Amino acid sequence: MKEHLERYGWILKILPEFLVRWAEERLKLQPKFQTMIAQEDLKVAALLESSLKPYHSRFKRHEALPEEGIPRENILSEVKTMCELERPRWEKGFVSGGIYHGDREHIDFLNQVYSLQSQSNPLHSDLFPSATKFEAEIVSMVAGFSGKGECAPDVCGTVTSGGTESILLAMKVYRDRARRIRGIKKPEIVLATTAHAAFDKASDYFGIKLIKVPVNQDFVLDPKEVRRRLGRRTIAIIGSAPAFPHGTIDPIEDLAQIAEEHGVGFHTDACLGGFVLPFAERAGLPIPKVDFRVRGVTSMSIDTHKYGFAAKGSSVVLYRNSELRREQYFTATEWPGGLYFSPTLMGSRPGALSAACWASLLSTGAVGYRDSARRLIEAGDFLKREMGKISGIRILGDPLWIIAIDSPEFDVYELMDRMSERGWSLNGLHHPPCIHIALTLRHLESGVLGRFIDDLKWSVTEVRKHVKKGGGMAPVYGMASSLPFRGLVGDLLKKTLDAIYKV
Repeated sequence: MKEHLERYGWILKILPEFLVRWAEERLKLQPKFQTMIAQEDLKVAALLESSLKPYHSRFKRHEALPEEGIPRENILSEVKTMCELERPRWEKGFVSGGIYHGDREHIDFLNQVYSLQSQSNPLHSDLFPSATKFEAEIVSMVAGFSGKGECAPDVCGTVTSGGTESILLAMKVYRDRARRIRGIKKPEIVLATTAHAAFDKASDYFGIKLIKVPVNQDFVLDPKEVRRRLGRRTIAIIGSAPAFPHGTIDPIEDLAQIAEEHGVGFHTDACLGGFVLPFAERAGLPIPKVDFRVRGVTSMSIDTHKYGFAAKGSSVVLYRNSELRREQYFTATEWPGGLYFSPTLMGSRPGALSAACWASLLSTGAVGYRDSARRLIEAGDFLKREMGKISGIRILGDPLWIIAIDSPEFDVYELMDRMSERGWSLNGLHHPPCIHIALTLRHLESGVLGRFIDDLKWSVTEVRKHVKKGGGMAPVYGMASSLPFRGLVGDLLKKTLDAIYKV
């Protein structure tokens, strides 16, 4: 204690009196936290080693380029072995989200298209005019079922590498436009605490302040609270359709109206719902409007590689008009290498992914998407009904096909670990502690949902015995939720990334 007071005591001299006691207490606690952190670091390191690197003992590690090339048949054999080890879990429907289609014929079809277009690069449109055809038609098709029409005839957009890039680009558009037109140098966006972490990344990358609004008891944004948080530096409001954590849909129409009244942008993040909500509505289900049919909606992000069933690495960002989209483009007119222009963050891009996306849209068609949307929501209704019969857990909010649960009686992360023992890979969430399952076509296979409910009942029974088996992810999530300094949690996540790149 004396050592810490000598080292940090100068802080006490400059603090207001009412903060002195708080600072003194923190200095007293520091050695305890350091010991705790060191102990937890060892636990986490061991856990990461076993969970992230299961192939260490099975396959040779390549820390340096081999002097002589390895025979291709050997490489193919090793890759095939790893695929066979990984396939059963997602193919049998044990995974929340992740694999959204997974049918072998569909995968083989996309692989054929990818193979044919493997050398394509949209950056070189003169060499690969097919890439420009694919991407223009992808945007047009997605805009067509996302509200483009009489009320919004000029909807346009671009293809991106995923939902994160779509969100980053839209936020860059609002930042640049507000700076150019309104002279705003310290921009702010208003969004829910449940909005996707990609908005935090946009904040970090582009210098945008996030005004985060806690969700209400239904786990959605309260328009009154949003209106209260608006300021002269607000450049956009965000609404999720649905939000990733709890699968709930923000009141897009009310929020977009507020944005329109204040002359700011409104972005609907429909990365998860863009291919489900419009087709569920067409199937006759009561779905709220979240797209460009709503006055005030000025942009949307929609992932084609989720419920659009495209290969991973494709998404679409849409704008109400081309004036907004132009804010996204980058051009360099004075580079000695020639005239350079790029629509998105990347320069060279895998045209094969756009070709596979285009092929997925065409082969599935509106009827296919309508059928899958209806079945997903019906499956969600079944799960909610059966979960409601299990004592000890409760469903958060009013979700459709992404369902989060917590428990007022026991540690929900222990429940997640028990489900892992039964083979399930569910998503752990916090604030509040909960877990969720995002339904996909894999879960619609015969017997999968029944098995999930049976395993959930078994897991609840096991957790109620109050016997903690140790290991698993419960200690990690528990520590992440309880650490008082969030920088420590961020450091933990960075150590996870270090472990991923360790050979």
